[in-house]
Amino acid sequence: MTKTIIKLSLTLIAVLAVAAGAIVLYSRFTSRKSNIEVEKVRVNEVTAMVQLCTMDIYNEVPVLDTINSKVIFAVQKQRGSISFDIEHLDIDASGDTVRIVLPPEIVQLREATDDNSWQVIDTKYTGMLGHIRVPRISVNEENRVKAKLQRNSIRRLYADGTVAHARAEAVKNLEQMMEKLFRRPVQVVDPGPSAETH
Repeated sequence: MTKTIIKLSLTLIAVLAVAAGAIVLYSRFTSRKSNIEVEKVRVNEVTAMVQLCTMDIYNEVPVLDTINSKVIFAVQKQRGSISFDIEHLDIDASGDTVRIVLPPEIVQLREATDDNSWQVIDTKYTGMLGHIRVPRISVNEENRVKAKLQRNSIRRLYADGTVAHARAEAVKNLEQMMEKLFRRPVQVVDPGPSAETH
């Protein structure tokens, strides 16, 4: 009788092992195949820079300039932004109040990509031979006029207080953001607009 119980036990164990193996095989081969293909990622270049953007800029600027004895009158649409690199902040968290120095502003201003962002309204030759037909203003001459216009437009953003206003907004936004991060009072010190840019 003992031999019969042992045989039954061994048979039961063998049946359970076969059943478990069948379940594993069944679940492996009948599982849904995924439509997702995974490949190795290749990164050519990574530029990491965390920026706090406080102001978007849109301008329509009249242009009146002279280049190579030619006068050009045009209108340019400009788009840009004033932002701050907050990836490398100067932070002093040693006291009860966290002190942060606001970094220099990054002023970006370019010709907009909208339709008719650069419209030449009129050109005129101002040299001695004004009655002789002269060729149109070349692309190179236009680009030199645009480069000068960009420098003057950025200077104007400093002169009319736009950059100072953006810095004041950045101080306020950075204080609110960093207080949530540090969970204590934050004081952002503004050393003023960057001197070398204007």
